[in-house]
Amino acid sequence: LASTSEDKTIKLWDLTGERPIERCTLTGHSDFVRCVAFSPDSKTLASASWDKTVKLWDVTVEAPQEVCTLRGHSGPVFSIAFSPDGGTIASASGDRTVKIWDAKTMEEKGT
Repeated sequence: LASTSEDKTIKLWDLTGERPIERCTLTGHSDFVRCVAFSPDSKTLASASWDKTVKLWDVTVEAPQEVCTLRGHSGPVFSIAFSPDGGTIASASGDRTVKIWDAKTMEEKGT
């Protein structure tokens, strides 16, 4: 499980026990983190932020690491989603655009 916060962080949680246990805190955004989405294979977490970026995180390791930052929106990014096959990412922004990204090359495919 992943949660977002106005403190610019993302928390990953372990739900295997009786109570949720905080696994780690991801930092790197410079403004509120609005939304997160796991890739279909659960290996990557995408985060959308008011800092106008999308960040991708490798969550397969003990200490998850930022893989890359997708830039291109001119307003806060409110929503993020992976395609069912995990090959495409869609991000929606307050700039009134939805951007489509190639999840392998991290390049923008369209607006």
